[in-house]
Amino acid sequence: WKTKEGLVRGCACRGTAGFSHVSCLAEQAKILFAEAEENNLGNEALSERFARWYTCSLCEQGHHGVVACALGWACWKTFVGRPEADMLRSWAMTVLGGGLSDGKHDEDALSVYEAQLSMMRRLGAQEGIILVVQATLPAHMRNSDNTIKLCGCGLVYTPDV
Repeated sequence: WKTKEGLVRGCACRGTAGFSHVSCLAEQAKILFAEAEENNLGNEALSERFARWYTCSLCEQGHHGVVACALGWACWKTFVGRPEADMLRSWAMTVLGGGLSDGKHDEDALSVYEAQLSMMRRLGAQEGIILVVQATLPAHMRNSDNTIKLCGCGLVYTPDV
């Protein structure tokens, strides 16, 4: 590859399996998804191909840490140009938020999920989908003492109670 980036492995592969350049993982996910979309392979194939943005093709486990974070940004960069109402844009926001969270950037992940929630409300998304996004918010709202601020109500939930 023409870049001088190092190899990474952010999955559950063992031994020498699973090492790759982040840019190669992103390009592979991008190409596979575009191919499925171009050939009208259907929703199941699209969903399987989209999963390459957050799942290793070898061990089939989720990417984690900085690899998940980098792939989240690459996914967002790929789909950000789509219309706001395009579900793939929302999926990309989910991958970005998850990657940021996995990379220990909870405040940034919270911003992404809040923007996604706002977009979904604006577009009149189904209540069940909105609830799924809302459910991700508390995980990114931790205080320094590991308590969770509940949105706008002034109460605090403590996981130990």
